[in-house]
Amino acid sequence: MGLALVLAITGGGDFRPTANDLLIAPYKYSFVDWEVSHLPDKWLSKVWSVLTWDSGPDRYARIARAQEFFELGLELRRLERQTQFPSNSQPDSPPKNQRSLPSGQGSGVLLDSGLSLEQKIERIKERRPSLAAEVEETIEAEVTEVLASVGLTHPWGVFPPVDAVFSTAPHVLVLSPRDRIDPQRTVLLNPGLSNQHKEEIEAAILEGEDLAALVENTGGVAVYPSVVADTFGLRHAAITTSHEWLHQWFFFRPLGRNFWSGQEMTVLNETAATIAGQEIGELVITALTGPEVDRACSSAPPSPNGREPGSFDFDAEMRKTRGRVDELLAQGMIEKAEAYMEERRQLFVANGHLIRKINQAYFAFHGTYATSPASVSPIGGQMQQLRAQSETLEEFLRTVAGFGSYQEFLDHLAAS
Repeated sequence: MGLALVLAITGGGDFRPTANDLLIAPYKYSFVDWEVSHLPDKWLSKVWSVLTWDSGPDRYARIARAQEFFELGLELRRLERQTQFPSNSQPDSPPKNQRSLPSGQGSGVLLDSGLSLEQKIERIKERRPSLAAEVEETIEAEVTEVLASVGLTHPWGVFPPVDAVFSTAPHVLVLSPRDRIDPQRTVLLNPGLSNQHKEEIEAAILEGEDLAALVENTGGVAVYPSVVADTFGLRHAAITTSHEWLHQWFFFRPLGRNFWSGQEMTVLNETAATIAGQEIGELVITALTGPEVDRACSSAPPSPNGREPGSFDFDAEMRKTRGRVDELLAQGMIEKAEAYMEERRQLFVANGHLIRKINQAYFAFHGTYATSPASVSPIGGQMQQLRAQSETLEEFLRTVAGFGSYQEFLDHLAAS
């Protein structure tokens, strides 16, 4: 799942400065810096390609380089996790649903067994930037084609134009009261924070404000161009690029404009983007790699440690965890709930799901996505009902985009 924060520059709750902001300030993510450093370059590159009639390599070569880029990203993530979780790193392999690359491509050419862990990481980091711009254009073009094919166009084409940068996505700082699960504040932080820095921020906020805090990774952010995490594979990139574009498309409609009007509308936005983004992303994968690979990509993904699905049911165990935490907090047993969450976290880690922290803020963030096992929102099932009632993806999206309140959504379902 792409854990994307929609257009956070437009809002994000009532964030009143506190003493702990002095700790956070050096790490806060700058939207202005992002736009200044990426938007002009992306569009100048596109204009230059048109003016110079630069068609670039053929489609097969572009897809092969995209596969190489993302295979190297998966390998980079695996190697970096070895430095963070040495005892759990050995089984952590790239997902099996990534298509093998053509001969002469991929990480095996760059990495040999004689290199140290640090050397392997450096080799990958040297190679990937040379591929990034072309890979971004390849995925953008494929997503645009799919969007047009399902009817999400204007007379002048797909708007806003699909535009994404594949890079390290920002972190998000999530704050929740300790006595309940409630996303009180969210603040985007610069990517690349060490676990030590994350722990320092979380501990300072806990001590200073008695709030549960979590510095979590994101899969993408719907600024423009979108930020899409680049180390989770081709399928993730296709789905997340689609997800973030949908947030941008919603922004010009009642659904997106009311993103911050209440928690239900936030969940409504994220859940609609998750369901439709998954569907669009799967169509993109089919276009890129063919239906046979798409069927593999559409099946249940392997667990993070590479074990076959079925040995540990992450979704069921996470739902069990959320349910028990809610019960304990409702009884006022905060410390017992926190001890239970840490006990459960250790269970997840032991089964290959390398979660750094589970606390109230963890559920506050992941619960925003109603299709997540960390959520107790009824919106997931309600949104699935609306999708089932819609004859096409276009009908579903144009219908949901028109809701300016949660009550309008419920009224529509009741009348259907």
